[in-house]
Amino acid sequence: MLSPPIRKDRGTSTKPLIHILDGRHEGERVNSENVLQTETLIELAEKNKVLLGLLTVLDIEGPLRDHEERARRRTVHTVEELSRVLSDFDCAFFKLVKPISYVPADIDILVRLGEASEVAKEVQKLGYTIAVKEPYCTTLVKSSSIVDLYAHPTIGGVAYMDGQAILDHVRLAKFDGVEIRTLECYAEALVIAAHAVYKEGIYTLNDFFTVKKWASKRSFELAGEIECEDSLKFAIGLNALIGEGLIEAPHKVSFPTWLRLMSRKFCDDRLTRVTFPNILTALRSKRLGPMALSRITRQTY
Repeated sequence: MLSPPIRKDRGTSTKPLIHILDGRHEGERVNSENVLQTETLIELAEKNKVLLGLLTVLDIEGPLRDHEERARRRTVHTVEELSRVLSDFDCAFFKLVKPISYVPADIDILVRLGEASEVAKEVQKLGYTIAVKEPYCTTLVKSSSIVDLYAHPTIGGVAYMDGQAILDHVRLAKFDGVEIRTLECYAEALVIAAHAVYKEGIYTLNDFFTVKKWASKRSFELAGEIECEDSLKFAIGLNALIGEGLIEAPHKVSFPTWLRLMSRKFCDDRLTRVTFPNILTALRSKRLGPMALSRITRQTY
């Protein structure tokens, strides 16, 4: 099993931010007298996709908090709208409900393979247009709103997780007061680990808290069923190192490590092997160059 490297990153430590988000700051106010300035905390929280959580926990008012809360309300409105029109389909929101408050960049929905086309048509009736269509993922856009419909979570058209199996682990939950179909907590933790490790190659505090609070024995059982154990073990290893302050977040998975993880995935997972030819289509896409460059240079996602 591959273990995360122990490497102390340069820059501000994320441990104080973790303590604040975990409620272990004992009510202290962050001000100019603190070692870690408010501005530094905010910058770090933004990179780690936990900005709204930080602003809420510290009760920081102002334009930035207003902006984040407006964005969150827009997401809630969109989710409510989508949930209503898709109520008759076997689908579920994922990477949306988290143990920490944040503003998602887009809205991801798992759909049954046989219903994918009909679900896309229903979303289009809300004014969305198809921007990208892949064998197992369709991206629809309306203004700044992005909706991704997945039969299987993919990278370059290659499935790194069996979305149809994951859809058997669904619950009803509240997203800011809106009742939706989403994944069981143990399944969400596994999805987040696989997404961060396989697809993004970057591990944020948003991922850290989801895995920390929701990963369980049942997560490992499900991971074994769909050949995703490596990603969950790797994520838990990262959690331990980040929690101890041995590495910082966001943590970028090195390319050699990512390549070894994906190679093991290819060998162990039949679905990954069967869908691998889809990478040939991705290689011909005009989007490949910018996407590859972004993956190499970015520090968060």
